[in-house]
Amino acid sequence: MATLDALRAHRAELIDGKISQNGGRIVKTMGDGLLLEFANAMDAVRCALDIQEGMTARNRDIDEGKKIIFRIGVNFSEIIPEGDDIFGDGVNVAARLEGLAEPGGVLISQSAYDGVAEEISALFADNGNKAFKNIARPVHVWSWPRRLPDDRQDRKPFVMVSEFEGRSAEENQLALDLHEELSAALSRLTGLEVTLDRRKADYLFKGGVRLTGGRCRISAQLITVEDDKQLWAERYQMEGGDSFDILDQCIPGMVMNIRRRVAADDADRLPGKNLDNMTLEQLLSAAGVSFFTPTMQGWSGAGKIAERALQIAPKNFMALAMAAAGHGMAELLYGFKPTDDAVINLALQRIEEARRQTSKSDMVLIVYSGLLLHGRKRYAEAAAAAEASLQLNPDYNMALWMLAEARIFGGDHAAGIEAGTRAATMDIHDPYVHLYSRAVGYGYFAAHEYHDAASWFWNADQLAPGLPHNLAGLSASQSYAGDAQGARDNMARLLQEEPAFRLSDMVVLPFREAEVWDRFANGLRSAGVPE
Repeated sequence: MATLDALRAHRAELIDGKISQNGGRIVKTMGDGLLLEFANAMDAVRCALDIQEGMTARNRDIDEGKKIIFRIGVNFSEIIPEGDDIFGDGVNVAARLEGLAEPGGVLISQSAYDGVAEEISALFADNGNKAFKNIARPVHVWSWPRRLPDDRQDRKPFVMVSEFEGRSAEENQLALDLHEELSAALSRLTGLEVTLDRRKADYLFKGGVRLTGGRCRISAQLITVEDDKQLWAERYQMEGGDSFDILDQCIPGMVMNIRRRVAADDADRLPGKNLDNMTLEQLLSAAGVSFFTPTMQGWSGAGKIAERALQIAPKNFMALAMAAAGHGMAELLYGFKPTDDAVINLALQRIEEARRQTSKSDMVLIVYSGLLLHGRKRYAEAAAAAEASLQLNPDYNMALWMLAEARIFGGDHAAGIEAGTRAATMDIHDPYVHLYSRAVGYGYFAAHEYHDAASWFWNADQLAPGLPHNLAGLSASQSYAGDAQGARDNMARLLQEEPAFRLSDMVVLPFREAEVWDRFANGLRSAGVPE
């Protein structure tokens, strides 16, 4: 009751008078809020500032817990009158601006700012574009009395590589080389911002170097600066070799782990946020982590998030690549039915646009490779795209995976097995090892090495249980390896996971040699697949 009385007093003694003085009218009250209409942006903004400055004065001698503090949003746009009420996107934008404004602050759209910038003395801060729920396009917003609090999801995360510790002169030199090479690799390969200023950093990467008895041990740790939480730690041990060999062995793994752990930590900060209220960087982070989920829902869900990012930034190469991968490859990798050709066409259009936007993204190239291979069976071009990705990032396991698949399905089984094995064994924590293992399984199956094929498909199934392609590969391989019962058991598991699975519906694996697919299909028949 006291709050209601205070609100009435503020309206009677300040707010209603300021509205009238600036030529506004109260359209309606909504609880403790007001919807106001003005003839122009200047009157609306001047009224908003008068109210906030007046409320600051009125709250000066009031206890903190008893103060009433308003947020105000102003938009200048066409409205739809209906009786005494008003409707339309202009009203909706104003409501979204009010929700984002700081307590005691004013947030205005670009259209409102354009109407007051030359005539008002108050300084508004530029906050860039913001995405709002149920608003088709992002809105450029300006805030008073200061810029909105920094949300690091509005930007790329900052990583600081601390100097690694060493005890001897030799260790200190290797530590310095490691620091420099790692900083350069992070900037070049991850899209993260590397900073030398700890005050700016969101993440700190640090560690130490030890050399003894012809062996090298490097410890590494990734922590959050804000709350000193350890996200990842690893120890690398290598036999002798010069410093270049040591750096070549450990830096790629470090970089890829930092890349994944930072993305996952960023996404962990998003629970409960509606996609419509996320910034571009938030959407890209959420999509990236959704790809880590080894299911069709995870990949197609990432594609949907990327679609929202494209509404904000239609030419963003990462959003284009994620949308292409999420929609174009989800069924190919995690389902079993052919993907509609229109879906593949759109995915290829998007990844081509992403390639026009940048020639320096290893991820764009592996998506391009995957779509060329699985969507169009263009083996040489798929292999070339994977190799171009490896030129940018020589130890990129996903590029090795795509090179493996292009080689295996194209008929060069030995080279494909070698690349796939390297991808699968490089980092056991990589969330896509199940895909790399599956590729090696296809290679050994094509090469008539069925026991090895079954072993690799089994490994894929252990890492991502129940996926149709993993179980199909395992069943077909076991059929030829002489394990008829195992083949039938795993086919039963497949049908339990996917009751609609039929050989006639299954996407034909893109083997250039038709004989290999025929063998694979016959192995499934022996395991009991329904036709």
